Amino acid sequence: MIDDKARTETNETSKLVPGNRQHSSWRSYIKYVEPLLYIIGVLWVVATLTFGLMQLTNDDVVDQVFSQQQSLSVEAQAEKRTDLGLTAPIWVQYGRWLGGVIQGDLGQSLVTGEPVSALLWSKLPASLLLMGSAVGLTLLISLPLGLWTAHNAGTVGDRLVRGITLFGNTMPNFFTALLLLYVVALKLNWLPVIARHNDPAALILPTVTLVWSMSAKYIQQIRALALDELSKPYITGLRTRGLSWYMIYSRYFLRAIAGPIVALVALSCGSLLGGVTIVETIFMWDGVGKMAFDAITDRDYPVLQAYVLWLAALYILFNGGADLLQTKLNHREREEAGHE
Repeated sequence: MIDDKARTETNETSKLVPGNRQHSSWRSYIKYVEPLLYIIGVLWVVATLTFGLMQLTNDDVVDQVFSQQQSLSVEAQAEKRTDLGLTAPIWVQYGRWLGGVIQGDLGQSLVTGEPVSALLWSKLPASLLLMGSAVGLTLLISLPLGLWTAHNAGTVGDRLVRGITLFGNTMPNFFTALLLLYVVALKLNWLPVIARHNDPAALILPTVTLVWSMSAKYIQQIRALALDELSKPYITGLRTRGLSWYMIYSRYFLRAIAGPIVALVALSCGSLLGGVTIVETIFMWDGVGKMAFDAITDRDYPVLQAYVLWLAALYILFNGGADLLQTKLNHREREEAGHE
């Protein structure tokens, strides 16, 4: 009893010491600065590697675009490269580009001369629309099916759904896209082949392509989460108390598996916002992914470097956000369990 009292007095005294208070403030400061430095470091490494890889190509935008569009002489090609800054030493090009990025200037497109940031923002709404439709429809399909297969594990229906999801996982997106394009658009002529602006029908085929593969993964993971949760003793206890399955699922079960599902959705959103390059290109969907594909084809280095930076920033943002949200959900679940 005396030792506990002395320890308490010591702790209270240490709180009053200015040095300890200053040390605590430094620790809290470092706690917030360290993740920021980590993010900056990751983005710098990604940017540097991307810039270096761009320099390994044997041709440039003059060879891919201007020489094909115009009959340029060798002298005209050299003059064009000088105008675009491609003849400067690599370290000079890197310094200019990195300095611009630090100031918020991603440069200009070598093909159109348009600011890269404006080009990226103009393509973002199409990718946002595709992401929202794909993720929303995927959750509407996979969440009920995943829970149903877990609840009816081992039945014929469960085996059938698992077989379909296995088949969906083995089909790459480009194959699904080409198959839908050939059957639905070309043979049946139900939907347009090429996406048109302000045409809702053009959104259907790319959305179905993404939902097919995403739903297969989501159903499997939700089923595994549900089976693990159903095997826990508290489910048996709730059933013994006479609670219905609807009450168990709505009040306890969904909250318990919400964290991993949120993390899964966050990863999907980051990937889709970064642009699904193959799907957008096949359906001519004018989003961020198609912009990246065109930049690769045209050797438009500033656009491609900005795209890679955008993709890295998205993954960091969505992963960090998913971790924070999952932590809060788990904390709230523990608090509610303690109250009950």
